Amino acid sequence: MNIRHLQLNTSVLNNPKAISNYIESNNIDIACLQEIVYPTDGQNPLINFFKKTNYHYIQGVHFYYLPKNQTVAAAIVSRWPIIDFSTWYYNSPDFHPKNIKEEDQLYKSLIDDNYPGYPGSRGLINVIKSRCVLSATIQTPSGLLRVLTTHYTVTDLCTESTQMYDISQLIHSIVTNSHPLPTIFSADLNIRPQSYSVSLISQVLNCHTKDLKDTLSDSHRAKQKDFPQGLAVDHVFSKNLKHVNTKCHQIDFSEHQALISEFDFPNEK
Repeated sequence: MNIRHLQLNTSVLNNPKAISNYIESNNIDIACLQEIVYPTDGQNPLINFFKKTNYHYIQGVHFYYLPKNQTVAAAIVSRWPIIDFSTWYYNSPDFHPKNIKEEDQLYKSLIDDNYPGYPGSRGLINVIKSRCVLSATIQTPSGLLRVLTTHYTVTDLCTESTQMYDISQLIHSIVTNSHPLPTIFSADLNIRPQSYSVSLISQVLNCHTKDLKDTLSDSHRAKQKDFPQGLAVDHVFSKNLKHVNTKCHQIDFSEHQALISEFDFPNEK
């Protein structure tokens, strides 16, 4: 059985209809989405879109941003039934999404304008954020599949941070101490493939898109200044599946490219 998987940072969910249409028109079976941002007192527009197309949707909330009444989450979308899911929290004193208040932040907005005037300080202003690792167990026609996603907080020039390595240790533990199901983990990790955090995850998810050179959209601001050649910060890992290929596609509704991967179950039931 073939699986078509999408990895996509949605750019604060600026065009939910385009995302839903893209998943349906490209015959995507499973998608891992980051930067799901919507009003906390409103409704996530993706839920209604996917109900109409018979896709299953779950999300894990990273934090609630009170100054702008925003919920920030990551999500997993599946053509097949999601029979179970779990969330693990990092950088949260009560292991729940933080409620981040205006007085908690060092600079302007944590969502729309997190480029401080001080060079080298972007990682510091984002350290307040709590993070969720979301895991889903999916019943495919060929057996159970585990899918994980998250989103690492960004730093200046996408340099590696202690927080990134900590979350990588958490992911390593989740995979190590779980049933050895076929597994896909994809996310915007905001770091290069050549990093201790990625290397740690690769120990337990030994198939990785390490040869990708650029996952940023041509419209991403980093390409205008710091990385004109691009940067590979979106990653796809897997184990106990046959990875056929991963291709990057330019899209006009995100600052990241859409990564579409194809996998085969090695032994169909």
